[in-house]
Amino acid sequence: MITDVSLSVIDQKLTLTPPDVSDPFMAEVLAGTSTYGTLHVLPTLTIGGDVASLLEGPQPVKTVPSHFSTVNLASQRDVELVFGSEDERKFYIGTPLDMETKICLDLPELVKRSNGIFGKSGTGKTFLTRLLLIGMLQKGTAVNLVFDMHSEYGWESRSEEGRKVKALKQLFPSKVAVFTLDEESSRRRQVSTDFVVRIGYDEIEPEDMVLLSSNFKPY
Repeated sequence: MITDVSLSVIDQKLTLTPPDVSDPFMAEVLAGTSTYGTLHVLPTLTIGGDVASLLEGPQPVKTVPSHFSTVNLASQRDVELVFGSEDERKFYIGTPLDMETKICLDLPELVKRSNGIFGKSGTGKTFLTRLLLIGMLQKGTAVNLVFDMHSEYGWESRSEEGRKVKALKQLFPSKVAVFTLDEESSRRRQVSTDFVVRIGYDEIEPEDMVLLSSNFKPY
C-alpha cells in the first residue's frame, strides 16, 4: 500500500535556482538524473509466483522487497487475487482511479471487526458508508444501528452537486426502520418515519443530566 508520494532532488541547489526546462530534451535528462520521486510503501500482503502460492492466495508480509526489486502496475488479475471478484459474499464498492478493475469487499469478514471511514471534508465518507450499508442489507451480513444526526442515511440525502439521493429507507423499505426524536421536524422535511422516540420523565437519571449539562444554557 502506497502511503505517501514525494519529489526529491540530488542537489538542493535545483530547488533554489530551478533550471530552464523549456527544452523537452533537457527536462527529460534532469528528470532521469537530478530529480526523482519517492514512494512510501507499507507492505501488507505478498503473493508468491509459484502454483502453490497462487492457490494459497495472499499471505501476511514477513519481510520487505530487496533493493532494485521490479515494480509493475497491478493488473485486473492481481487486484482480483487480493480482493476477489463479485459473488454472493463479496460486494462491489467501486474502481481505483485510472483503472476499470472492480474492487470488492468480503462483507461477512468485514463486519467481524470494528471499522472506520476517515477522510477530509468532501471526500465521500458519507457515500462510501451508505454504499457499505447497502451491501450489508443486500447480503444480509449484519444489522446496524445508525445515529443519523444529519439525516443522511434514513430517507434521502444530497450529492455534492445538490441532487437528491435515495437513502436506505427508500431502497429497502421492508428492512429499514427510521426513528425520530422530533416528529414535527421530520414532518416538515417530509421524511417518512416509523417510530417516534419518547423518553419518560421517570426514566431520566441524575447521571443523564450530568452528561447533558454542557448543552444547557443558564437562564
